[in-house]
Amino acid sequence: MESLYQAGSILMTVNTLQGKKMVESGLQSGDFSLSQSWPSCLPPPADLEILQQKVAGVQRELEDFKKETLKSIHYLEDSFCEMNGALVQQEEQAARVRQRLREEEDRGIVRNKVLTFLLPREKQLREHCKRLEDLLLDRGRDALRTTKKSQAD
Repeated sequence: MESLYQAGSILMTVNTLQGKKMVESGLQSGDFSLSQSWPSCLPPPADLEILQQKVAGVQRELEDFKKETLKSIHYLEDSFCEMNGALVQQEEQAARVRQRLREEEDRGIVRNKVLTFLLPREKQLREHCKRLEDLLLDRGRDALRTTKKSQAD
């Protein structure tokens, strides 16, 4: 990275604690201008102008970065809201499906109870019908024999 200014052969004494405080306060406030308490450490006016232009450029980039970051945050918030809405819809749909399943299970239980009741009755009815058929067939044969005997006599 290119240095903000070159001092050349000029030797300068810099108070790093004060500089650190200035940078930290500048970063927090977004103001990178030099404080008035540093006039003895300032570079020549031409270098100062270049430095101020660079600082202004950094401030513009910082503002652009803030705008882009806020735009991204809003986009993420909108996406989160959409996803949350879709999740709520999915949960509601799942609840409806669970309710329908419970209803189907209840109907299935009722069907099983009815079948449990009806199947033995059906078996009894089949057996009873079979006996009746056999009785009718036996009577029919008996009746036929009787008619054949009476015709034969």
